[in-house]
Amino acid sequence: MPLASPITANLRAAARHWRRLSRKAGRLRRDTSGGVAVLFAVGLLPLLGLAGGAVDYTLAGGHKVRLQNAVDSATLAATRTVTANSTVAQVTEVVSKYINANTDFGASVVLDVQLNVAARSVKVKATLNHKPYLLPVVGISNIPIGAESSSQLGRAYLEVALVLDNSGSMAGTRITTLRTASADLMKKVLAMAYMPGDTKVGIVPFASMVNVGPSNANASWIDGQGQSPIHAENFSTPANRLHLYSKMTGVNWAGCVEARPAPYDVTDAPPSNGNPATLFVPSFAPDEPDEGVWSGFYNSYISDGTCGSGLGTSALSRQRRVCKYNGATPDQSLANGTRRGPNQLCDSNPIVPLTHSQITLSTALTAMPAYGGTNLHEGVMWGWRTLSPEPPFTEGRPYSDMQNRKIIVLMTDGANDIIGLPNMNGSFYSPYGYAAAGRLGTTSSNKADLVAKMNGKTLAACANAKALGIQIYTVAFYVTDAAALSILNQCATSPAMALVANSDQALTNAFDEIGNHISRLRLIN
Repeated sequence: MPLASPITANLRAAARHWRRLSRKAGRLRRDTSGGVAVLFAVGLLPLLGLAGGAVDYTLAGGHKVRLQNAVDSATLAATRTVTANSTVAQVTEVVSKYINANTDFGASVVLDVQLNVAARSVKVKATLNHKPYLLPVVGISNIPIGAESSSQLGRAYLEVALVLDNSGSMAGTRITTLRTASADLMKKVLAMAYMPGDTKVGIVPFASMVNVGPSNANASWIDGQGQSPIHAENFSTPANRLHLYSKMTGVNWAGCVEARPAPYDVTDAPPSNGNPATLFVPSFAPDEPDEGVWSGFYNSYISDGTCGSGLGTSALSRQRRVCKYNGATPDQSLANGTRRGPNQLCDSNPIVPLTHSQITLSTALTAMPAYGGTNLHEGVMWGWRTLSPEPPFTEGRPYSDMQNRKIIVLMTDGANDIIGLPNMNGSFYSPYGYAAAGRLGTTSSNKADLVAKMNGKTLAACANAKALGIQIYTVAFYVTDAAALSILNQCATSPAMALVANSDQALTNAFDEIGNHISRLRLIN
């Protein structure tokens, strides 16, 4: 056995001690003087004690080293087996087997094992009673040997925001494949939890806008009092958007919000009444003039009417009237890739904040529609806000938590999109209002100019999120637009995290690869 060599060496040392002692004793015995005989009788036991103590304590010291090494290794091995359902008996069994496999002490080792499931830690105290060979002659029949060790692996936390393109181009097998692939990834992430809640997933469906949920109408971070500088930019007189919804019949705010004015449209600055520009303004697409599409107006959903005398009769003045909403029943039919009415472009289902409820997440994924345009900028921002510890959603752990990883999975099948129009508005209504307001950084009505600004905001959002430690995977699904592919590559944390899927099966494979990579990342926490 490999453990026999220290014992053999110590026994040889003991033999040498005994030979020297025997030679000295022999000389004493041959001395016939009475005084020497008495001294021999009196001095023999102390000599035996000294020699025996040296031998036995040397042996005990070797046992202690071996026991400590075995306990250290056994404690670490046992900690790695701990789950949320582990018991002290199970962990003790692992420790005992490991010590027995690495020493020849057997049942003589007494164990005291302490388990903290929540902290994922194990503490082991081991006691071994060494039976000395020589010390019993002086009344010492036992040398206690002890060893202690503790180990803690900690709990790795994980937060994943699935930012999923729900635009109209995703209709058919694409949205079906996305639902399945996303559900598989979600389940894989939740299964990585040491204890329920250690891993969480949020879902951010996006099209042209992002829906934060109509149930948040009274939330402190919603601009329900019309304080934001952009709240009334489309009205002739100050008006509260939520109040305008309430004055109409057959319609309610669907839950979408506009992008905050720069620079807050690319930051995680918490919303505050002290700084109204940081509040989130409910979307409200104005009723456009009755002239119709031949004049570039695609969202005329109520009659301009005769109210507001003295406000002028121009197309702009009729569009900006507030009184026309009183008692109106808006046309909310599907048209032009979205829905007419004040909720125009609010085509996606609400965000699901971070949760470990598989039922909640599965239900939301199954219900995802495919309708509307594409706005990568707003998708990234709301994925970030879902992970953030700051309002609007506060389920995220602090950025400073080194045991936690925050991850965005951004999937799209297209590029940023906005429709420029040669009229007073300069564009379709969008999360940035109308192009003429200049909130994108330009008042151009040229689509290429507007999309370029959206692309810039998308890259800024990705860069700012990554600066806070958020890792971003991107998945380009059937994407052929070179600018879109470049944006996705730049948004990803690394080139290896920018995936391309040019078939439905490839999308499934990409999400599976992301799940495997996340699992490896979690193990090195």
